[in-house]
Amino acid sequence: MTDPPHVAGSAAPSDPALLVALLRDAMPSTLVEAARELGLDSPSDSPHEFEVARLVEWIDGQSPAADGSIPLVHFVERVAHDPTSSAISHALHDWINTLAGLDTGQQREIHLTALRRAVRHHPPGHEAYTHGEDGQIGPIEATQAGDVGALSSFALAHTPLAVGIAKSGGAPEPVRIWGGVPLRNPDFTGRETLLSNLRKALETRSAASVLPQTLHGMGGVGKTQLAVEFVYRYSDQYDIVWWIAAEQQTLVLQSLFELGRRLGLPQTQDMRQTATMVMDALATTKLRWLLVYDNALEPNDVTGLVPSSGGHVILTSRNQTWASVWDAIEVDVFDRPESVELIRKRGDVITREDAEKLAEKLGDLPLALDQAASWQQATRMPVSEYLELFDHHVRELLDEGRPASYPMTVAAFVNLAFEKLRVDAPAVAQLLELFAFLGAEPLSVSLLRSAKNSAVSQPLAGVLRDSIKLNRTIRALRQYGLAKVGGDQSIQVHRLVQLVIREGLSDDLAEQSRRNAQAILSAANPEAPDDSSSWPTYAQIEPHLQLAGLVDSQLRDAHQAVIDQIRYLYIIGDADGSCRLGEIAVDAWRKNRTAPNLGPSGGHTLLAMRHLANALRETGRTERARKLNDEAVRGFEQNPEYGRLHEHTLYTLSNIGADLRIAGDLNGALASEDDTVERHRAAYGDDDPETLRILGNRAVSLRLLSRFDEAHGADQQAISRLRDLFGDSHWRTLAAQANLARDLYGLGRYEEALALLQRIVPLQHSVLGERHPYTLLAIRTLGVALRKSGAYAEALPYARNNYRDVTARYGTDHENALSAAVTLANTLRALGQAGEARNLATGALTTYRRVFGDEHPLTLAAATNTAIVHRALGEHREAFDLDNQTFQALTRTLGENHGYTLCAASNHANNLAQAHDATAARDLSEKTLDLSRSARGRRHPYTLSCAVNTAFDRIATGDAVSGQALLDETIVALSEILGPDHPEAVDASRGKRAECDIEPPPT
Repeated sequence: MTDPPHVAGSAAPSDPALLVALLRDAMPSTLVEAARELGLDSPSDSPHEFEVARLVEWIDGQSPAADGSIPLVHFVERVAHDPTSSAISHALHDWINTLAGLDTGQQREIHLTALRRAVRHHPPGHEAYTHGEDGQIGPIEATQAGDVGALSSFALAHTPLAVGIAKSGGAPEPVRIWGGVPLRNPDFTGRETLLSNLRKALETRSAASVLPQTLHGMGGVGKTQLAVEFVYRYSDQYDIVWWIAAEQQTLVLQSLFELGRRLGLPQTQDMRQTATMVMDALATTKLRWLLVYDNALEPNDVTGLVPSSGGHVILTSRNQTWASVWDAIEVDVFDRPESVELIRKRGDVITREDAEKLAEKLGDLPLALDQAASWQQATRMPVSEYLELFDHHVRELLDEGRPASYPMTVAAFVNLAFEKLRVDAPAVAQLLELFAFLGAEPLSVSLLRSAKNSAVSQPLAGVLRDSIKLNRTIRALRQYGLAKVGGDQSIQVHRLVQLVIREGLSDDLAEQSRRNAQAILSAANPEAPDDSSSWPTYAQIEPHLQLAGLVDSQLRDAHQAVIDQIRYLYIIGDADGSCRLGEIAVDAWRKNRTAPNLGPSGGHTLLAMRHLANALRETGRTERARKLNDEAVRGFEQNPEYGRLHEHTLYTLSNIGADLRIAGDLNGALASEDDTVERHRAAYGDDDPETLRILGNRAVSLRLLSRFDEAHGADQQAISRLRDLFGDSHWRTLAAQANLARDLYGLGRYEEALALLQRIVPLQHSVLGERHPYTLLAIRTLGVALRKSGAYAEALPYARNNYRDVTARYGTDHENALSAAVTLANTLRALGQAGEARNLATGALTTYRRVFGDEHPLTLAAATNTAIVHRALGEHREAFDLDNQTFQALTRTLGENHGYTLCAASNHANNLAQAHDATAARDLSEKTLDLSRSARGRRHPYTLSCAVNTAFDRIATGDAVSGQALLDETIVALSEILGPDHPEAVDASRGKRAECDIEPPPT
């Protein structure tokens, strides 16, 4: 033979001498027939007159077909599938599998083409295998084998879900969305240079990507007024203008939630998810938009809520650290001509000389100037008299970063105005005193009205109960300039005014005002944090709750308001905010041994602990969550007001199983849930939604223990009852059906799982939103079911998008983000993209080890998948060592019958075979096959994968007859269960060992 054979046009050769030696064992007539079926005329029509080497050389010299197919590879595949070549079929497939330049998908397609030709030319009398009614494998007739090998193309009736906002291909329609912008100040004065600089900065520095412009300066210099003026002056250049009160992140989320509604985005109960959707929509729309974040405090509160491109963002803040984050424009006090102009605009009888004197006294602070002008206009007090009284009411105002004269001038003015109010309008003064103990964010008049029956002092109580008096009071606030009354009937008192009023109150008045604030906020609490219709009220209360001192209040209702706020923040997706408030409340209430329901075992303390534990668990602080939840359960059980069967006790108890699963104690979790189920049945009965919820939790533990049959039965019963209670489209029913799909997947019933998920995931989108935790988990399972059903290419966008969405919601260290990374890595590896898969798999494994520990079941599952990727890349030493360690650890922690252990065992047998230790590989494969048949059943796809590897190991150890018989019957079984075109069935047929990856269900 001259030059070694090569695969024309694509693949590099394997060992040519080995191929020639293998083909010499084939019947010459088979070689001639195979060449003719491929449309090739061999050098000689006589099977006895040619040499195999010449035939291989000649076929190798043929040009690729029009479709790019490679003659020599197709020829070898065709010979391998001929019944007369069964003795060398496995070796021929091994030769093809070692060719460079052919990806897995190409190899499978070549294999299927050859198999179709072999079926059409099936010689009479050849036996194939099928399953009898008793489940045993036995021979069938040739015609039946032909039916099995009909090889219809795999097709899924599947339409990918549209993730994100549907966009029209045409030009956008004119849109005008305007929200939250304060009323324009008709007396706006000066600032022309700042307005020009701001406009230029937005146009030039946001050309490529959004670079927010920060207006920073001390309180009262007019940052907000400057932004308001900019909005009105340039409003015609934007399609969307949205003003966001940004002092509290909850207010930001609430505002973006409303913007999402105005944009027509899909509705979701998770505000953080909606905020992300809004950012994505603005970054991709052709509409011109402007966002204004007013009075932002910390950079971390806003940096993740800025679209990446497409528009402009303005941010105002007193915090000077913003200057090191984004481009900043400093807003300082007025120049003296601007001060004089403003005073004379507001006070038309003030002379220029008096205006100069007033500006000098007030230090050119815009807020103080505006307030003084309002006061003079309302009282008509001569400026000389005003200035004479002024020095008698100077009071130091504590405010960081202020010029020394500022607080004194503002304090003097506020005290002067406030003393006048106490005489002329005591109810108005009392309302302002109340606002001195609230936050600086607006509070709606409707919220004040809702608290009309609260225990506030007179005369304010009478005003709240009389709408006419309340309206008069609001008009007085607007007139005297001590508070800002918005067009939306909201009241806002500047923080400098608040500080001055608070400093000027006696201890008794301060206590009364603080108690009034607490009473109003407590009375306004809707007591329904899970109800989305109550969320706007909770968003209003949140900025004022801590400043009003509700945590330390002696009012029982105040404590409930705090507890509900902790829950509300958790529900809307602000788990960090929920943690912060929860930590403050729990720490304070544990120490309080005098107030009812407080102290270490008080009911309100225990409820706060329960909600805090949920938020901690959501943010990945699982160990602290577990300890806190355990403590709360013991506290409820030992508190005589509650006991073992109280609702609060049972609800808190239901979280213990999740904590134990997260900790890796799967058997302990199941034992805990057995106890929890019995308690719920005793307290509620079998069909109560709470009992059904706990049964669902128990099924989670069963799944993680590989007891899929039991979980399947439990979930089926729960779904039947939930349908009767809530209907088929309720979120509880949909969640239970998603769990059922995970049971079906665990049982190897992939297409059933896929069909169920294709039905329920669109419903979850509409009911819960596309990035709700339940929806994200279901989408991940849908991608897994697509892959295991053989639709590898269709599965990839689901896995990739799910990984993106889950990490955006939770960060990269959360369990859900790690499992999404594993799913994406498994999908990429199945598609032959092992390089990208390795980066994901190794990264996830490192994080699993750091977060969960080396021998946690989730860590070991990730290690099993990572070893498969190493093998796919030819990194056999890495795969061998990792599988060996993982197999031993899984055997110790979960036992040899657990599904994860069986996967690791079967995969490690692949390492042993690769290392040419055929005897050890066979011993491990045979044992694993027996265990899998017992644990999973003979027809489970993973049992059949074990059988494929066992067959190859029998052949490799000289037991060719038994090995080939097992391989033949297993290929038929895989074709029946998964479909003859399924990649796993095709791979077994072409002599490729099976890999058993793991997709852990959520904990």
